[in-house]
Amino acid sequence: MAQMLGNQVLAQILNELISRCALITLMYQSSRAAEHSTDEHVALIEAIEAGNEALAVRLMDEHLQHVESSLTLDRKVPSNDISMALA
Repeated sequence: MAQMLGNQVLAQILNELISRCALITLMYQSSRAAEHSTDEHVALIEAIEAGNEALAVRLMDEHLQHVESSLTLDRKVPSNDISMALA
């Protein structure tokens, strides 16, 4: 969205942040929780497309809370072993 709005600085920052978040969730989120996230993404996009700002804000807040609560941060995954993260 930042790129579509012409804010290249914000777009670059968000791109880097999204990449890091993706790696963290890959390492610490179960596949079941990841599937649930996909459903939440669809609902969020539908709310944005419908122009329902209040619903989009609520869905985004709920999604972020679900993602945070689904992370298993005590999982022992060496930071240099991506194959373990994919298991």
